[in-house]
Amino acid sequence: MFDFKRTLALIKGAIFDPETTWDGYLPEAGDWKKTAVLLTGPLVVASGVLAYFLDVIVPNRMPFTAEPSFVGMLVGIVVAGVAAVIVAFVFAILAGLFKGKNSFPLALAATSLAFVPGYLGNVLVHLPWIGWLIMLALGIYGLVLLWRILPKYLEVPSASRAGHYILSLIACVVLFMVLGAIFGASMMGSRPTGFDVGKDDSSGGGSSGMFADLERQGRIMEAADQDSYDPPSNGRLSRAQVRKFVEVMSKTRDYRADQAKSLEELSKKAEQNDIASVTEAFSGMAGVVNLSNAEMEVVKTGGGNWAEHQWVKEQLRVARIQKDINDAVAHNYELYLEFEDELRDLGL
Repeated sequence: MFDFKRTLALIKGAIFDPETTWDGYLPEAGDWKKTAVLLTGPLVVASGVLAYFLDVIVPNRMPFTAEPSFVGMLVGIVVAGVAAVIVAFVFAILAGLFKGKNSFPLALAATSLAFVPGYLGNVLVHLPWIGWLIMLALGIYGLVLLWRILPKYLEVPSASRAGHYILSLIACVVLFMVLGAIFGASMMGSRPTGFDVGKDDSSGGGSSGMFADLERQGRIMEAADQDSYDPPSNGRLSRAQVRKFVEVMSKTRDYRADQAKSLEELSKKAEQNDIASVTEAFSGMAGVVNLSNAEMEVVKTGGGNWAEHQWVKEQLRVARIQKDINDAVAHNYELYLEFEDELRDLGL
């Protein structure tokens, strides 16, 4: 049942006293219907309505900006509501993959509470001159709050927090881009120019393939987060460590070049409106994820230790800069010089 005073208290607390508000609401967060009526729904509707009226009242017409309309407001509210549900599902599903709680009700409560500043920013963006700066600041604050609330509500292990957070955000962005392209094309009646959902069902579906790839990357990041390494007390690298590092970085360079080539080809096809299916679009988004995580993937798929790899890289960088400030650095610099040609080709 809707409680106006309680809703206002939650909104105010989510901005000015988030930790206390989260703790207080957690016992009730298992009921998604209650969250929808008490928090998510009011936030979506109030944000859309207030943004509409502020846009009408304040003369802030920018080039290529549509005039405010009542129908547009209603469509925006529906889209925002659907987006809130999608975001909650994504964070819940990936939390389960990262050994946290796969709970849609808890995820809906967590994302709704964290994004209260974002909903406020959606209204204030229509203020002249400084609106977009306020929206940006509140949006960033919302992402910070989301980072803090997820372990409390979805109980994602500390070693997996970063992987779950990053991959969930990437998955949401990709889903919104593809859905926007599909429904945008459908609304304009322009099927020949973009995505054809029905052409590539044999592969098992673009979205499932994308999430499978995200799950794989998540497992790699989780495994890397769990790596530990005790460096030698003398701080000296071994020749075998440097040789292995060069080998890993060489494979990483080749892997990134291959991914970049695929993305470049897909980009050219997109410019020519020649993307054949949603699956193909998703494969491009998966390529972006693979490209950013290439070095870690090469280390872990080769049975390496990510913590040791990072330590070796840091020692080589220090040696290249400092050369001989102590015996350990002097020793490491000799090894750097031995592999200097390869290391410089690899950007180190």
